[in-house]
Order: sequence, then C-alpha cells, then structure tokens
Amino acid sequence: MEKGSSTTKKYDYLVIGSGPAGFASSITASQLGLKVGIVQDGVNMLGGACLEEGVIPAKSLIHSASVLSTIRKHGHLFGIETQSNRADMAALVERSKKTIRQLRGGFGGLLKKNNIDVINGFARFENQHSVKITGSGNESSTTTADKFLIASGSVPKPLLGIPFDGQNVISSTDAVSLTETPDKILIVGGGSIGVEFASFFNIIGSEVVIVEFEDSLIPFEDKDISTSLEQLFSKQGIKVYTSSKVEKISNAPDCLEVLIKGADKETTEKCSVVLVSTGRIPCSSSLGLENAGVETDERGYIPVDDCMRTNRKHIWAAGDVTPTPMLANVALIEGEIAALSAAGQTVEPIDYSSVPNVVYTEIQVASIGLTERQVIAQGIEYSVGKQPLIGTFKAAINSEREGFVKVIANSRTGELLGAHIFAYEAAELIQGFIIAKKAGLPVQEIQKTIPPNPTFSESIIDACKAVFRKTVRS
Repeated sequence: MEKGSSTTKKYDYLVIGSGPAGFASSITASQLGLKVGIVQDGVNMLGGACLEEGVIPAKSLIHSASVLSTIRKHGHLFGIETQSNRADMAALVERSKKTIRQLRGGFGGLLKKNNIDVINGFARFENQHSVKITGSGNESSTTTADKFLIASGSVPKPLLGIPFDGQNVISSTDAVSLTETPDKILIVGGGSIGVEFASFFNIIGSEVVIVEFEDSLIPFEDKDISTSLEQLFSKQGIKVYTSSKVEKISNAPDCLEVLIKGADKETTEKCSVVLVSTGRIPCSSSLGLENAGVETDERGYIPVDDCMRTNRKHIWAAGDVTPTPMLANVALIEGEIAALSAAGQTVEPIDYSSVPNVVYTEIQVASIGLTERQVIAQGIEYSVGKQPLIGTFKAAINSEREGFVKVIANSRTGELLGAHIFAYEAAELIQGFIIAKKAGLPVQEIQKTIPPNPTFSESIIDACKAVFRKTVRS
C-alpha cells in the first residue's frame, strides 16, 4: 500500500522538469495568467540536471581551469609563480557547488515570485489529464491539469555492455563531482563534452587520452576547426585516437586497461579512470507516456511541431526530451514557445539553422550555420574569408594570438552561410554573426560596421572583408 496517497489541486499548466525548458516555460505561462505547477524529482534538483550536474558545474570547473592556465602562462608578469602542475580538484568542485547553491536559490525565488507551485517527486502519467507524483518517501498524489509540458531532460549514454560504475567508468555527471585529480584519464567520445573535459583535465594535471569514432574531433564542426583543435591538443600533450573505438575495459593491478580498435591496428592504454561522453539519451521511458497517448520515436525522443506540441493537442514537450539540439539556450526558448502556445498566443518557430554551437576548450570553438563541407555537398557557389587573430592588437595585448575567424559566404550574393571561430573569446564573438544571420545581413554589410578598438571583434570585420578581397591585416 502506498504511503500518504492523496489528491492535490488541479492546474491549468503542469510542467514536468525544472531544467531550462521547464523553468522558462513555467514562468512564462504564469506571467500569461495560467495557474502553474512544476514537478521536479529530487529536493536538491531544482534547476534540473543542467544546473546540478551538467552545464553549470562543468563550465564552473572549466572557468577555474582557465584561470589557472592564465596564471601559469602570464603569472610571472605579476610576480606570481606556480610550482605545482596539479590543481586541488576538491576545491574546484566545492567552488562549483557554491555557484550551484546560489543559482538554485535564485531559481526558487523566481518561481515563488511568480506564484508557481513546486512539487517534489517523480511524475508518471496515469491518463491524458492526470499524473501520479511519487515523493522520496514513497508518498504519492494524483495531480490533474488541462495542459502539460514534458521537459524531463536527458541522461548520459553508457557504452554498450559497459555500464557506469561511478568510480572506474564514469559519466559527465560523475566527472563534475570528483574530489581527486586522476593521474591518467581516458575519454571516450570527442564531441563537445569529451573535448571540454579533455582540455579541463589536461590543465589541472591529468594525463589525457581521447578516443573518437569519427575521423576527427568535434566532427560536426568545420574541418579547419577540428584540425586546429587536434593540433592544439597534440601541442598540449593530449593523445588523440580518431577513427577508433573502445572494444574492452579490463581491471588490472592499480589501473584499467582499455583496448582501442583503430582502422588498422589495436592499442591498449592504461589509465586510472574512463570517462564516457558518447552522448545523452532522453528521459522519456518511465513517464507513462503510453497512458497519455504521447508518441515517441525509436530513440525515445518526443516529436513536436513548430509550437512544441506533441501528437496530443494539450501536451507539449521541450528541451533534451525532443529531437532538437541538446543545448540549454535552445531548451529555454523551446520552453517559452510551449508556454506561449499553451496560453493561446501566436508563436514564431525556432530557426535551428541560426542556433550557435560553442565548445569551451581552453581555446574556444564557436560556430553558426553551414560548414565548408556542407556547403560543397549542397552545391552552393561560395567564397571563404579567414582572418588569423595574430593580426589584431587585442590578441597581442592579451598574449592570446592563437586562432582565427572563418566566414563562408555565397560568392554571388554575399549571404552569410556559416561562421567558424577558434579563439579564446569565441563564445562572445559568435553573437555578432548570430544577429547578422538572423537579420539576413550579407557579409558586405557586416564589413561596413566599425568595431571598438582594440578588441577581438575586429577579426570578425576583417574575416568578412577577406571573403572578396585582401584586408589590411592579412
């Protein structure tokens, strides 16, 4: 018999999950006059996995590592000397947890301010208009609503036949909570998460090996970017295996032995920890979606229309549980659109081709639009402008001369097809291209703008000029 079973009040709009999609959607819906409840499994999980064990703690650790790297490279200018190559992992993690606590408190305050009921527990649909919510003490209640948003997020994907154990074979969730710096870490997966952790652990003193199934790291990025990152990693002592996969992980005395199968040979690497970052899978299988008649695809994602509506007209879905880019900024906008739609507002569909991607390695990667390979595949006549950062005054001032800005444009019209940045400030620089692409500005118009001096943004203008002619700094 269930403990404390009861029926709670009814809502206009019930949100399942408090990550970026659920949080933004609940507040938007409340501001539009709906009576809103938000369900989150776990007392300390308000803000979802993104806040507690994903983007926020990972980026906090990466920022700390970036500060350490800067001190090592330039500390002597201020009389600062660093003797140790290793960082205090426990201290870095504690700093990230402090950041999380601050943000969680802010989230709770905003939900309270907007009169949103926060319901702690795990939600499962009983039928189209009710969910059973089970708390940590096995107490349960049935909550009903006219409309729902499913924003249950995702979890790390394990290797086939090699489950996570939290100690030897770990996920990104485990990695952000380590208290000791691994002597040697092998990372499976060279996508965004994998290369970010490779950069982080390399800076704090671990020996790093990374294995990627495709023929390059971050294979979704432009080839010039992937090649530059691989060259940087080689320079930093990170060993990279591409066109390779992990066949087996075995326990050996005082270490793990990892069998790596490449295109033409097998290699064994010994390490202390294996971090698997081969992607994430949607949290949809345990929600009782079949009871509500909500359809999923063969991978467990919930298909949605331009309004984020599922096949059930009163149920929406947003964020990682849908087959759209698994990015917090995307999830937030999707949640807002779902709320607007649920409140009967007219919505503008998301232009996913204008969504930027950022990789927070020591030298950052940021991109928007098509890669050169994709442009060629589509048969578009194009021109490329490329500006090395070494030509800008800001790069010299900051002693951060590595990197470049690459612009791909239609050679007839000047339409911005893609922008790809490899630079220390790439995450900030890409915003100019986002606005330009959204506004439909050709590169000829972008190059007419006058950037502040000295800034890294000057390289954006020079790269646009270089599409059709040489620049002063080329």
